[in-house]
Amino acid sequence: MIGDVSASLHPALLSMDLQNYIDLLTVLEFQNYFSVSLAVLWVYDCFLTLDREVSLIYGPPWKKGSILYVMARYLPVFLLCVHLYMTYLQSERIVTCKFLHTIWFCAAAFCVACAEGIFVLRTYALWGNKKSILALMLSTILCLAILDVIMTMTISNRLELQLSDIGGGCYSLSYDKMAAYPWTLLVAFEIEIIVLTMIRVYWAYRERASCLLLDILLQHSIFYFVTGLTLSVVNILAIEYFLFSYSDTFATFQVIMHTIVVTRMHLKFCTTSQVCDSSTQSGTTHSQLTHELTQVELQTHSHSDA
Repeated sequence: MIGDVSASLHPALLSMDLQNYIDLLTVLEFQNYFSVSLAVLWVYDCFLTLDREVSLIYGPPWKKGSILYVMARYLPVFLLCVHLYMTYLQSERIVTCKFLHTIWFCAAAFCVACAEGIFVLRTYALWGNKKSILALMLSTILCLAILDVIMTMTISNRLELQLSDIGGGCYSLSYDKMAAYPWTLLVAFEIEIIVLTMIRVYWAYRERASCLLLDILLQHSIFYFVTGLTLSVVNILAIEYFLFSYSDTFATFQVIMHTIVVTRMHLKFCTTSQVCDSSTQSGTTHSQLTHELTQVELQTHSHSDA
């Protein structure tokens, strides 16, 4: 009887101890449910904002802000497709799990880059389009990108991704604490953005540049920083204490949430009907700041009409 049961099992399962077998089943089940739930969440959010997105995309001519918005909004489709394909992969005859994970990393990097790019544009506009501020942010991005590529290549070489024989799907039962380093770099860059924003807003308020757009940008920057920091900390803790497959799945969740938060803030900024309080007397500084904010490439017809 025992021999018949053993013969019916896949050969790979016979060499796996009970604890690893339980871990494998748990990982696969978690990946399946979480991946599908994340895809449903993204589609649901798209339907909630579809009417405002249509007016934004098909309204004024596309500029830098609009291009970054569209990329940040719809690149997650490709990221989710890759993640779902990894979750339900049946054979490695065409593509391998490691290759798919490399594609996943590239898609995630582009999504985060587009989301952060919107805040780079905003910070650049807040500082009056100063080339020195832009050079500072771009040099930081370049340095962090080089470090990120080096770390990712090291992680990829050490990664032990396998294809499950129980219904398919890529998984890893290993721990790799080095996977937390790229998220630490993201936190470092977001700290730079929030510091630059706070400094400029502080001086703007001292000059009595009371502006609704300025208030919105400040609220968005603080909320985005707190959200990104919280997700990054949770992700780092997941990498520290859970198997790689769990932390990798949560990394996809963090990227999707980054893009959802940024694009919703973008829509809020664009649909603001009242640009600035015309009753404030702030002189030349007020008008210059307002001009820079409205030239951040994010305005819609409502801003133009205002």
